[in-house]
Amino acid sequence: MNNVVYITRENDSKSTSTSPVRSDRYFKLSDYWYFITREGATLGPYDSQDQAQEAVADYIQFVNQAPPAMLKLLAAH
Repeated sequence: MNNVVYITRENDSKSTSTSPVRSDRYFKLSDYWYFITREGATLGPYDSQDQAQEAVADYIQFVNQAPPAMLKLLAAH
């Protein structure tokens, strides 16, 4: 995975030496696409990057609606 993207969020420190490096959420492995959640889980496989992007939107919607107990399980990953 050589797709490193440097993004500064509004609340991030301006110093790149102290900011964590963020990498692309999507990657391709053996003709299939995957994505990595903020919790560090790898989800997939998907047949295309478009499908993986749709799955991210679904995952974010799920997390936003999940009860606290479910979020605790996801964070324990």
